[in-house]
Amino acid sequence: MPSSDPTRPETAILPDRGDLIVELARRLEVLDGLLSRLEEAERQAKDASEFLVRTRRWQEETVRTIQEERARMRQRQRALDELADHARAAVAALAQYRSLPREVHELAVELQVLDAAGFLSRRGRSR
Repeated sequence: MPSSDPTRPETAILPDRGDLIVELARRLEVLDGLLSRLEEAERQAKDASEFLVRTRRWQEETVRTIQEERARMRQRQRALDELADHARAAVAALAQYRSLPREVHELAVELQVLDAAGFLSRRGRSR
């Protein structure tokens, strides 16, 4: 049996085999904990990735919906502007008569209100 004389390297105390097994078990536990944390991080990354994909689809759908609504609004604005142009032309054509029906005066007032409220575009206004 080797002596425990620290001055002789061949006789230095070697760690007990049981101590090595305990150290190995402790390190395996640490590695297991790290592996569990890594697996949880992978799950969270996968969930985040799926969330980002769903968010991206929602954004694309929202942009598409907004673009479609803008197109409908432009179409309605053009129709309203055309109607206003025809109404203005009709009021102007009837203005040469001495007496106008009440509806013509009301139409002229309604056109002015729509114009003042900004519902009619600036194009084609004859003032």
